[in-house]
Amino acid sequence: MGVRWGVSGTTAWRRIQRTQDARIKTGILVVRSACRDVRILMLDGKHFMIRKKPFTLYVAFDAERKIPVAWIFLPRYELRDGYDRLLAHLVRENAAVTGIVSDWGTGVRSSVHDHFPDVVHQHCAFHVLADILRKLGGRRFIHTDYGKDLWHRVRRVGIGCDTLAEAKQALGALKRTHPGHLRVWNIFDRQLPSIYEFTKVPLLTEFRTSNRMENFMGVLEQRLKSFRTMKTSDTCIKIISSFIAAKYKSATKK
Repeated sequence: MGVRWGVSGTTAWRRIQRTQDARIKTGILVVRSACRDVRILMLDGKHFMIRKKPFTLYVAFDAERKIPVAWIFLPRYELRDGYDRLLAHLVRENAAVTGIVSDWGTGVRSSVHDHFPDVVHQHCAFHVLADILRKLGGRRFIHTDYGKDLWHRVRRVGIGCDTLAEAKQALGALKRTHPGHLRVWNIFDRQLPSIYEFTKVPLLTEFRTSNRMENFMGVLEQRLKSFRTMKTSDTCIKIISSFIAAKYKSATKK
């Protein structure tokens, strides 16, 4: 933002804070006018602790245009309520959603099933791979030559195959050559159909993961680190909305 405005990063951030919209509060759905054009939708939630109380920011993200289209800030940890409000708005707007990508949490899956039952719901492959890596031993595992070689083959199963059949064949080879990790391979096997949902919709091919959404949420988290001691949740969502409005042009309140 500083580069766009020709000012320092600190000055840009202070300017964002001064442009808070008084209408925006915790529990208010903030939307963009472009919801109807969304074809590939990414969903995620980010947790915040404010005055030792939990809050969650729920965001609907247009994967093709790389912009957030709607967001809402609610008390408590991640539940389906936030996703219900986001998806209900998209349904009312007759959004042309043909594919959804998420981490496949229980809340988001239930909400997607109720609001977009006929839309393909892709399980983010990187979330699955991160879980498999933890079960194999975490970062320490891939710091060994054995781990590096095996992890390269595991990643191919998750994001390097074009079809579910090809992925299952590659995983079968891992089961035969590395039977010591059979429990992990069996867990991976059960996850494969969900991360190859993209094969049902050609438009989803380049959105096998929710990386674009994760990058956006990561930027928000980095910018808000210095505001962990903010007094109210309303202050938090106002700052978030001001940042989004400044970075992605304008936003409107509904």
